[in-house]
Amino acid sequence: MDDSVLLRFLNNGLINVGGEDTKLEKLSQAAKDLAGALKKSPSKALSFSLIAFDPEAPEGDPVVVEALAALQARWTTYRNTFSSTPIAVIRAMLLDALMTAAGDDERVGVCFVASARNALPLLHADNERDIWADVVARIEAQVDIRAEAEWSTPASIAVAPMSYDLPKIAAPSVTAATIERTEFQREMRAAAGPQYHDAQNGNVQTGGNQYWPQNQPTHWVNEFGRLSAAAVADAVDAAIAEIEITQPDLAAPFNQLAKSVSTYVDDTLKSVSAATAGLQRRTSLLWWKEALYSPTARTSYRELPVTVAAAHMALDLFNQVPLFSPASVAAFLGEVVLRLPGTENGEDWAIRELVTEAQDEASLAPLRSAAADLVGAPDGRGPLLALIGHPDHAKARGEEAFQILTGVPADARLDPVAWAGWIFRELQASKAASDDSPAKRRARKG
Repeated sequence: MDDSVLLRFLNNGLINVGGEDTKLEKLSQAAKDLAGALKKSPSKALSFSLIAFDPEAPEGDPVVVEALAALQARWTTYRNTFSSTPIAVIRAMLLDALMTAAGDDERVGVCFVASARNALPLLHADNERDIWADVVARIEAQVDIRAEAEWSTPASIAVAPMSYDLPKIAAPSVTAATIERTEFQREMRAAAGPQYHDAQNGNVQTGGNQYWPQNQPTHWVNEFGRLSAAAVADAVDAAIAEIEITQPDLAAPFNQLAKSVSTYVDDTLKSVSAATAGLQRRTSLLWWKEALYSPTARTSYRELPVTVAAAHMALDLFNQVPLFSPASVAAFLGEVVLRLPGTENGEDWAIRELVTEAQDEASLAPLRSAAADLVGAPDGRGPLLALIGHPDHAKARGEEAFQILTGVPADARLDPVAWAGWIFRELQASKAASDDSPAKRRARKG
């Protein structure tokens, strides 16, 4: 309990439970229930955060109603302790729940930190500032660990050796041939002399060698050599011609080897691409910074009004970076905005004027489309994107409803750097809080 947000609110005199530990424990249990609700539905993180930031949160807001129900479930007699709706208690419970849920789900952390960076400069409750600063720093450090891992480029890339199971290949098979002996015998007789004796036919002419070795040995040797060599060569050639050698089918093993090599190369390229993604991303951002060209507006940022250009920059950067991005990315955006003409004089605008411009400026249609896709129409506390993405909604332009719906004073003023950072962080927070299922998308668009 020493590290409890609730206890810190109590010690700072921001909530009062009459000095009873059992009541503080009930608040803690209710906060854990809200953390459980966040884990089941991370999309609630944005609205939870925006109510937790605001000491003047409206009592009828859906998040306040949900938190009161959680408190009622754990502490049925809480109304006997508090004379009115305990907004400070609700905010402390929500902050405690957000911190707990962020430890298990980094999307909740992204949503909370992005929203906090926008809201904290407008928070006037000095007695809470230390609590908020500590919680934001802790969650932001946790989120940055994940972000830095996704943006880092390793000094070397380890690629596992290729593994391949050698197939069993059958040995070649040889079908032997035989010599036709009768014909070979006839030819050898022809080489041996002019005739031979057959028991049935008597002396039979060979039609071959016309000499006998005892009569003309020299001539006989010449003829025998010539005729016997031809007979042997013909017999050998005939036998060789009839030998059959059956080769094994290597098509399947080679196809498997080709597939294994292709898969290995593909996996290696993916490993290299993943390892160098951070470097590629940084290179693309540097190009974008130098070009000062908006892919959504299809023109140079210098050709646009400075506040419109700042809004486009926020959207264009959002489209280039992943959800988990280090805090330095928002600072990078600020440096890019400062390169625009018109930022050197430090002029600022009322935040409601900036929202109205985003609702009406023709070139900012892509921002309105992205906002409508990420955030539903205004209904209770929500981001400025809800008003920008749904400009025709009945509550989107009402001056009196502006602070109720956003928690931001309508007369708060932002310069272009702050405005770009605000939109970028709200886009990141809304993306972290959004559920990309088709049913949820239809519900947001409806």
